[in-house]
Amino acid sequence: MKSLHRLGLILLLPALLFGGGLLAFVDGVARLPEPAADRRTDGIVVLTGGTGRLNAAIRLLDQESAERLLISGVSAGASKASLAQALHQSLPESLLARPDRAGLDVVMLMDCCIDLGFEAIDTAGNAVETKAWAQGRGYRSLRLVTANYHMPRALAEFRRQLGDIEIVPHPVRPDFLRVEDWWRDRADGLFLFGEYAKYVAALIRARIEDHINGWLEG
Repeated sequence: MKSLHRLGLILLLPALLFGGGLLAFVDGVARLPEPAADRRTDGIVVLTGGTGRLNAAIRLLDQESAERLLISGVSAGASKASLAQALHQSLPESLLARPDRAGLDVVMLMDCCIDLGFEAIDTAGNAVETKAWAQGRGYRSLRLVTANYHMPRALAEFRRQLGDIEIVPHPVRPDFLRVEDWWRDRADGLFLFGEYAKYVAALIRARIEDHINGWLEG
């Protein structure tokens, strides 16, 4: 009987730790500071996964918050023309340039100041792709644009890969997710549970890789 009780406690402890970590994770996402719009960086990187992210990044570039933008994780069939078309459909009409008024010229920005990254298939790949892009241009600071729920995992991967480059987080709030009262919606809770599990997996993988690299170098 004592053995069963001890086994139950052993199984319960990881669940409590995971649950406590989940609550801390969600609270951290909800408390992410508002992006510093006036903070200029050498470059901007936006991770694909929603039009809201791309809209935010293109507006930052138009406001000259950086000299160049990388869109990381672009699908193989996409192009600057197709991305420009998507932006024209998702950005407010009042922001876009017209022959009769000034505004955000998506095509011009695509031609002059935007690079597409096709290699990344996950967040770790985004970090590797961005590292090559930033180092190739000699950048020392980057603004990272992604969804608020994705920011902790993205920062963990980016800071591990780009340790000597300053990362300025620019979280975007997606329309489909309300982090502040996630417990009211089962779908929101399950979504955040999954994202936290991915975040923990990324931290564990990074720790294992660091130990292996240290052992090989030693």
